[in-house]
Amino acid sequence: MWIKTLLFSILFLHICRDVSSRECSDCQKYTLCQPALTMLSTKRDDETKKIFTTAYCGFDEVHKICCSDFMTGVPASLSDRSGSDVDNAEKLKLLPEECGDIQGSRIVGGTVASLYEFPWMALISYNTRFGRQFKCSGSIINKRYILTAAHCVQGEDIAGVRLGEFDVRYRTDCVGEEPNFVCETHLQDAGVEEKIIHEEYQTLPWVNNDIALLRLSEDIDFNHKNVAPICLPVSESLKNTTLSGERATVAGWGLTETGRESSVLLKVLVPIKSEQVCRNFYNRKANRNEDRTQNQLCAGDLNKDSCNGDSGGPLMLEEEYDGVDRFVQFGVVSHGPKRCGSNFPGVYTDVRNYVDWILEKMKP
Repeated sequence: MWIKTLLFSILFLHICRDVSSRECSDCQKYTLCQPALTMLSTKRDDETKKIFTTAYCGFDEVHKICCSDFMTGVPASLSDRSGSDVDNAEKLKLLPEECGDIQGSRIVGGTVASLYEFPWMALISYNTRFGRQFKCSGSIINKRYILTAAHCVQGEDIAGVRLGEFDVRYRTDCVGEEPNFVCETHLQDAGVEEKIIHEEYQTLPWVNNDIALLRLSEDIDFNHKNVAPICLPVSESLKNTTLSGERATVAGWGLTETGRESSVLLKVLVPIKSEQVCRNFYNRKANRNEDRTQNQLCAGDLNKDSCNGDSGGPLMLEEEYDGVDRFVQFGVVSHGPKRCGSNFPGVYTDVRNYVDWILEKMKP
């Protein structure tokens, strides 16, 4: 479908370059306007061409449109979840245009990540009887929000979020050898202003809707190489991407095959299983008409898996985003077998099914 959308958008690009651009308060790249993307993928006719031509407001790598021109006919999947089509379309602007930069080289079975490879990784700290401890991860999705798992938030006394971390043992992180020896001293510790747990999160009789947001008490400073946001699958083409058989990246500081938490950020490539394989593993105790894998992804292999301390972290793939290959977050580490790295794959909340929920909950 993305090929048809791309070809159709090229047609509009030529049309719009021949007309004068107009001014509007919501001029943005058409790839960031969900109602426009939906129209491109479902209704390619003269009426659609006319709307795009009228909405044209400029060009920046791709053509830009007044998103409010597409507010009518927004798909039910958006309006049902948000209750306000205009609000969600406006909130797409809260997501950064620059995200998921691929800077690094190409957990259980994991290898050490590069110093600047995953700058969106966040460590969540908790007040415990043993003092402050890091127990979960998350990902930066804009200047104020961290995406994580609901089980990392519900009932927890969160002390704050650390950004820019690589090796938790040291304030200054250094990698490489001379003459390519690099050190990084920047860290950000932010307080949490608001905890937002999915309203339908449940743990019994099975885990479902395991997703949450943390709104930070201050804006993240992106003027450092080790702090940046990851991309979300906001476009229809990314939401409809077939993930089965793809090899995704998981990163975190969780338990490793040694049974200890890693002090340094690790990464591992995990194969994403098909929906049927996922159901075969996790529906064994379900009722006949019950699917316990809805809104979830299964990924992992023998001795290659996310583990306990990786909870809330991202499952990432390199995909085309706004015309550029970037890291896009498709999953949130949720749960899995008692023994990490076993034949049972790990379970990840499918972010594609929660983009609208995320947008609904975000505010400037």
